[in-house]
Amino acid sequence: MRRFLFAFSIAVLGLPQAANRVSTNEKPKVIELVADQDDRFKLLGQDHQDLVLKAGEDVILRVNARFGGMRSLDGSVHGLVVRNLRNQGWNFRLKEGMQDLHVTAPATPGVYRIECSVVCGPGHQDMQMKMVVEP
Repeated sequence: MRRFLFAFSIAVLGLPQAANRVSTNEKPKVIELVADQDDRFKLLGQDHQDLVLKAGEDVILRVNARFGGMRSLDGSVHGLVVRNLRNQGWNFRLKEGMQDLHVTAPATPGVYRIECSVVCGPGHQDMQMKMVVEP
């Protein structure tokens, strides 16, 4: 009987929270990005080339990775990493072609640096982009 009451109370108490989560059917914003053959990150359809996100915002980076002249042993042609956010999922190896990367902006506003983590070609050292996280 105790188990039943415990399970029932968990189910009843958990319903409002579950209903709230289900009702916020907000899809993440999609941002198109090219990891280009000239060893540059480029935001498509934007005048500025800084990735601007809101703190804690869920986004999908739709990345088109293009071969820049070199590839790693695992076939990656570029990498996308924010070194101090690796433990929050900001560390990807990019194969040639289109891929969707689901990420969450850091909770702390500030300026972060996105870098290529795969030696991709002669301009690899300069392959980076600024990410601005706003409150």
